[in-house]
Amino acid sequence: MRSYLFYFLVILTFMSSIHCVAQEPQDVPTDNYGMVKTNIRVAYDYTHASISDHFNARVSYEFLKNQKFTLTANINYNSLQADFSNDELPTGYDPQQMNMNKTHLYGQIGVSASFRSNIFGRPFMAFGTLSADMGDRRFQRVSGIAMGMFMLRANRDTQFGIGPLVLINSTSKVPAFIVFMYRHRFNDNLAVNLYGGMFGLDYTPTKSDLITIGGDIDVRSFYFRPNHIDLPERCRYTNTNFRPGVKYKRRLATNFYGEIQGGVILKMSSRVTGISGTKRYFDVPMPARPFIQVAFNYAL
Repeated sequence: MRSYLFYFLVILTFMSSIHCVAQEPQDVPTDNYGMVKTNIRVAYDYTHASISDHFNARVSYEFLKNQKFTLTANINYNSLQADFSNDELPTGYDPQQMNMNKTHLYGQIGVSASFRSNIFGRPFMAFGTLSADMGDRRFQRVSGIAMGMFMLRANRDTQFGIGPLVLINSTSKVPAFIVFMYRHRFNDNLAVNLYGGMFGLDYTPTKSDLITIGGDIDVRSFYFRPNHIDLPERCRYTNTNFRPGVKYKRRLATNFYGEIQGGVILKMSSRVTGISGTKRYFDVPMPARPFIQVAFNYAL
């Protein structure tokens, strides 16, 4: 599975904003906070493995909006602890000498745009984002996505849409594929969500509490200079996982939310590639393991 699964995290925010239009406001957002004016998120998660402590801080600000168009600036910062053993890498590769075992700092600065309209009497949304990756104390690459979503059904209780997604990368080919979203609310307390292959069953016992049972796709990556004759000057490690589990979200104050999530991490891919991610040099084993994550969000 390619590392571009990272963009599904961006797609979640885009798709979720669609059903916000069709539903009444709720005290606890079920939509990952959607495309709000300002969204500040701070999260920490831990798992006992070669990739353990992870801290993430993300800020997005919508600085232009009208009835059909929005423009949002985004900043994303990460700190990731890596501690691989020699046995996890192929013969001839030493993670310590290759600068893999340390605390890696990396982030992104970018801009996102969305467009809303109607086609044949049905809602249509287009979305695009362009970002610059920073890591290992330098600029690494430019990447982005462009996608559209045609809503085949959009009412208060049910939203279903499908559309194309194209990935744009400064140094790689441009892949394209189809994504979809589906949400159905059975009643005021129970709803099901399917976003690009991810699943969630939402239960809202009160207006201030939300419990989700399901799974999501999580991608961790960092850049490093291996100083190895068989590898390029700059490399990228990417770990893509599927995380089934349970999430509890609570409204702590006006526009302020707390989350705790726990479950199991199941590896989809774990590899070292070049900067673009198109050429794979070797895979790294990553056993199934439990995780816990705590996050706080300010959404206005």
